[in-house]
Amino acid sequence: MTSILGNTRRPDIAFHSSGRIDITSRVVKALKLKEGDCIDIMIVGREYYLFVASRAATGSGRHEAQCYPSKRGSNHFRAWCLRLCSAILDYSGFSHHASFAAGDPIIINDREAIPIITRRNLSNNSNPSNPSNNHRLQHPS
Repeated sequence: MTSILGNTRRPDIAFHSSGRIDITSRVVKALKLKEGDCIDIMIVGREYYLFVASRAATGSGRHEAQCYPSKRGSNHFRAWCLRLCSAILDYSGFSHHASFAAGDPIIINDREAIPIITRRNLSNNSNPSNPSNNHRLQHPS
């Protein structure tokens, strides 16, 4: 027996080879992100943490990885940063797209940060051990 859905966990953050970063409303609320805030990723040991590098009110001008709502009035944010995406995609071993779950906020180096759970890429077709994710659905004979 195989599962049609496979993994049902929805990702909290997605990284694309184009530099696009999609952030769900759960992460936006947890980090208290506002339009214009800049995000970054810190590495502590072998763990990756998403944090707010600078708030919109403290900086002026354009910066890398500035966050904006993906559409007007949305709590789903988007940022663009090719360097962050390339680093995460290189780490995860995927070339085009990687999506991960995020943990609960913690304080590291006097900053609120959210752990990125990189053990499993939640992108579609990313689990080679689950055949239902790798092949088209075929009608059983």
